[in-house]
Amino acid sequence: MAVNRFREAMADMAETIRRVFQAPATLGVPLGFRLAVPGAAETLTTSALEPSYRFQAETAREPALEAGLPLAVATGWTAVLREDPGWTAWAAGAVVCQLPLFQAEKCQRLAVPALPARAAGRRVALDAFASRTRSGWTGFGPPAVRREDPGLPAPACRRDLEQALSLPVAFTGEDIQKLSKALWMRYTLQLVRGTGQNIRNLEVLGLYWIPSKGTRQVRQDPATGRLLVNLGPEAVGARKAPFILARQKDDASVVCCFVEEL
Repeated sequence: MAVNRFREAMADMAETIRRVFQAPATLGVPLGFRLAVPGAAETLTTSALEPSYRFQAETAREPALEAGLPLAVATGWTAVLREDPGWTAWAAGAVVCQLPLFQAEKCQRLAVPALPARAAGRRVALDAFASRTRSGWTGFGPPAVRREDPGLPAPACRRDLEQALSLPVAFTGEDIQKLSKALWMRYTLQLVRGTGQNIRNLEVLGLYWIPSKGTRQVRQDPATGRLLVNLGPEAVGARKAPFILARQKDDASVVCCFVEEL
């Protein structure tokens, strides 16, 4: 018995010592800082407010005439029913109904007050339309005067005819299908005579009207079919003549010549 009690006492003491020296309960707290999110806070903005300058008219009800207006007289109708047993003796002068309103002694004259000859006006100051002055504003200064010479500068002139003539001029070709057979036969004979080639070995590329003088270089644009011609100063004022451009079938070389027009 004593040993069991001693064990229980030692067990209680051990439990008491364990509870006394037991570490308190702790909770974990995250120490990380929140990251800043761009655009979370609104940016500061400024706005201008204009004062409301508005005129508000207020109307007050005032009597137009100082004198009072005439009032209507209240007139009442009273009906009285009376019984007269003398209907059978109408000739005896029986009275059926009497209206005291229309008796001569009951009627009175109604005097209507005369209206004034001129209505008297009443003057009232309207504060809403009153103007006020405020001193302290700076006046406008005199306008500044600026002088400027209205004269035009002297024009500059230069001769650029040579530069303009150095650029190629485009000429559009004629429609060969619309020419008459006699005219086209004459043009082909002149082409054979001028180039010294066989007509079967030539392929006509186009017929163009270009200046007969001052032609230095010709070149055909295959995309548009136009003839690009480099002209010299001699082409100024020169007449235009028909110009045939052809290609040889055997070596693909280009030949050309002027032909005489009819």
